[in-house]
Amino acid sequence: MKNQSLAKVSPWLLAAACTLLAIIISVFAVSNYQREKKLMTESLVQQGATIAGFVMSSSRASLRGNLRSIRVTMGQWTDHVQQVMDNSTEHPRIRFMALVDSDGRILAGTEHGKNGTTVDPSTRTFLDGVDGIDESVNYRFTEKSLESKAVFQVAVRYYPFGQRNFIPRVFSHDLMSKMRSESGRRMRGAQSENMLKQLEEINKQKFTLLIELDLDEFNTVVRRQLLQIMSLSLVMLLVGAGGWFSLLTLQGLKGSQVRLKQIRKFTDILVSSLPVGLIATDNDGNIRIFNQSAEEMVGVSASRVLGKDPQKVLPRELADELSQKNISSNKEEQKEILLGEGENSKRSLVTLALPVVDSKNRFAGNTLLIQDISRIKNLQRELRRSERLAALGKMAAGVAHELRNPLSSIKGLALLLKAKVQKDQQGNDTADILVREVERLNRSIGELLDYARPHKLQLKKVNICQVLDKAISLVHADLQSLEIDLQSESNGQHYVLGDRDKLNQVFLNLLLNAIQAMNDGGILQIRTFAEDGRVICQVEDSGCGLDEENVAKVFDPYFTTKSDGTGLGLAMSAKIVEEHSGIIEFRSSIGHGTVVKVSLPAYSEES
Repeated sequence: MKNQSLAKVSPWLLAAACTLLAIIISVFAVSNYQREKKLMTESLVQQGATIAGFVMSSSRASLRGNLRSIRVTMGQWTDHVQQVMDNSTEHPRIRFMALVDSDGRILAGTEHGKNGTTVDPSTRTFLDGVDGIDESVNYRFTEKSLESKAVFQVAVRYYPFGQRNFIPRVFSHDLMSKMRSESGRRMRGAQSENMLKQLEEINKQKFTLLIELDLDEFNTVVRRQLLQIMSLSLVMLLVGAGGWFSLLTLQGLKGSQVRLKQIRKFTDILVSSLPVGLIATDNDGNIRIFNQSAEEMVGVSASRVLGKDPQKVLPRELADELSQKNISSNKEEQKEILLGEGENSKRSLVTLALPVVDSKNRFAGNTLLIQDISRIKNLQRELRRSERLAALGKMAAGVAHELRNPLSSIKGLALLLKAKVQKDQQGNDTADILVREVERLNRSIGELLDYARPHKLQLKKVNICQVLDKAISLVHADLQSLEIDLQSESNGQHYVLGDRDKLNQVFLNLLLNAIQAMNDGGILQIRTFAEDGRVICQVEDSGCGLDEENVAKVFDPYFTTKSDGTGLGLAMSAKIVEEHSGIIEFRSSIGHGTVVKVSLPAYSEES
């Protein structure tokens, strides 16, 4: 149990914990390293400043004494500095010390051989940056190019006679008088004033005291800190690796569980996405699998059937197919059944029932596969209808050719007969009837040919609302005479690519059919709107309606429920809509009126 709990711990959680611990330790180690380095640097700066202060104070004290005893000359003041530097060479940390002028020339130094030479360019650049306002300490780590050894350089501005008016105090009026009296023969007043000016000029020049300290102790501390960081990193690496591999050992169980869950999830997705309905029961006869396709075909949600007896939650036809007694024969037999209420809402389903057995050939449940072939059935009906219409078209062309010539002859003879019996009223009436019937037959033959022969559409950008308004205007008188309430609704101007005259014929047929279905008055609703890139025109009446049997035939040629109808109006309308790449739908029921919806592709500049 404990191992399973550990197995639930993600390796990434351990990795995150180790990483966080490593970051914390690294931050402390680096911080300690930086702090130690900073302390050592401050110590070196303090040592350099102390040495610089000692050299400056000792050399100035010597200069002051010599000035008061009037034993200094203009070219000898650097000797005092050199003497102090020579006395400081015993300091164990000092590698080199020098007094450098503004041109980078060494005036005095611990290595006498370098006196009179210039410092290297890097050191010269460093010394040029020394502040000349006060005796502040400048420092840097550098590497001597010739020795390839790192040193710590400290630079301080050096004033030979002090920074704050030391010379005027030394050469006060009493001292100058003493100097003139004691050495009147050697130094006149003008000479002493000239010496004072020279000393002031020397004190104004830029001199820099350069001190180079050894870094052996500093490097030892740094190496010790780096060694500690490396040791901590190695320990963390070993601890992390040990914990990682230990946890990976426990991850075997979790890995197997995860893979099993993935397989189950994949199986669930596969079963759910199958285009075939799948219903399966366990050995107790309860439903355990009911995929999405089965939900759509049966019209029942999976939450209502899972874990229940099929006889209680499924249609009887499917429940019987899924029962064990029908599958016990172990024969694969397909059956076709109809599901749904109403002729138009029924689905044609093909079912295949199979038993489920385990690895030991023991019964584990039943499986029912369902395939919806309603679309195939519809396509088959459409194909048969198309074949009938094609045959009708060929027949219409032949009949029209065979009948029109005799009809023309009959009409001519009727007119001739009428001319000869002008004085006989009965003969005139008979001749008129004969002419009208011949013309009616010609119109019927013309309508049949119009339906049968293909037409070339004059496609243009058409405002469908204007087409509807024109059709409404043509039936306006009928609407008023029958007291029909017209309700027209449109949410804007809608355009399609179509033949205006043909579309006007479609909507005129639909309006006339609706009006003829409301002999006793009623409500005629016309709605126009856009939806999913299409323009929808819906005509709904409150007339008598049609039964289900007749609804399936409304688009067939010569089908009509009117005593004086030709049966080509809706058939022609459906043909025109199809030629415009549109869809026409017809819904009706006895006593509830009729709804006809025409869907056409909306106009676009690319069409």
